[in-house]
Amino acid sequence: MVEFLDNLIMALGLAGVLILGLAAMLEYLVPPFPGDTIILLGGVYAVRGDHPWPLVFVVVTAGSVAGAAINYWFGTWVARRFEAKPDTSFFGLTHARLAEVQARMRRGGPWLLLVNRFLPGIRGIIFIAAGAARMPRRNALLLGTISAMAHNALVLSVGRAVGGNLERLEGLMARYQMAVVILVVIGVLAVVVRTLARRRTPAT
Repeated sequence: MVEFLDNLIMALGLAGVLILGLAAMLEYLVPPFPGDTIILLGGVYAVRGDHPWPLVFVVVTAGSVAGAAINYWFGTWVARRFEAKPDTSFFGLTHARLAEVQARMRRGGPWLLLVNRFLPGIRGIIFIAAGAARMPRRNALLLGTISAMAHNALVLSVGRAVGGNLERLEGLMARYQMAVVILVVIGVLAVVVRTLARRRTPAT
C-alpha cells in the first residue's frame, strides 16, 4: 500500500502533496482513516528532495484544520437541531446527553482541543462536541491549529528519520496502526466499565 501511494503521489508531481492534505482532513471526518500513516510519506519526500518539507507541513496542517472546521460546523448543526426539537434524539443522542457533553466541554474543552491531534479515533468527535457546546469558533480552531502543527511536525520528523526506506516506513506504519487499535479498544473498554459502574451504583 505504501509503495502504491508513493507512486501515485509522485506521478501527480507537486499536486500530489494535496493527497497528504486530504488524508489529514479525512482523519477527522472518517476516524478509521489512517491519515497519519500517509502523512509519514511527506517526511520521506523531504529527505529525497521530491517536495519541500515546509510545503508538506503547511498542506497537511491546512488539511487538519479544514477537517476540524467541518466537524465543528456539524456540532453547531446538531445543537441547533436539538434547540428546534428538544424532545427528539439524533443517532442515539438525547437532549439531556447533549447538555452533559456541553457542560464537560465548557470545563475541559480547551485542553482537549489543544491535544486533539494526538488522540487518534476521537479527535474528530472533540470538535463536534466543541461546536455543539458553542465554544468560540476562533478559539477552537486556533487551539486545533496549534495541536495540528505540533503533531504534524512530529509525524513528518519521523518520516524523515526513516529516510527514503519504504520498507522501514511500512513497518513503522503497521506498528502505528496496531498501537492506534489498542488505544481505541482500551478507550472503549474504559467507557463500558465506567457506564456499568454508574448503573450499579444506585442499586447498592
